Amino acid sequence: MSKFCQVTRKTNIFGKQISHSNKKSRRIFKANIFRKRLFLINKNKWITIFLSNKGLKTLNKCLIKGLKHLLNKGFKTLT
Repeated sequence: MSKFCQVTRKTNIFGKQISHSNKKSRRIFKANIFRKRLFLINKNKWITIFLSNKGLKTLNKCLIKGLKHLLNKGFKTLT
């Protein structure tokens, strides 16, 4: 299985490296993909997913937005 971000579908892309003398050689632009463990509260288990930095920011943004939505409905948080 190739590594790709499971949130944004970001993966490696191909291009050319151009030298000062304008020689072109093929290269790979690698995405910043890493493994992250997340805990699912509703299923009470850990999952492991591949994420990029942008995917992690998107995931955090969605979680914070969901938490604000729950707080507006009257749910209390543990502090």
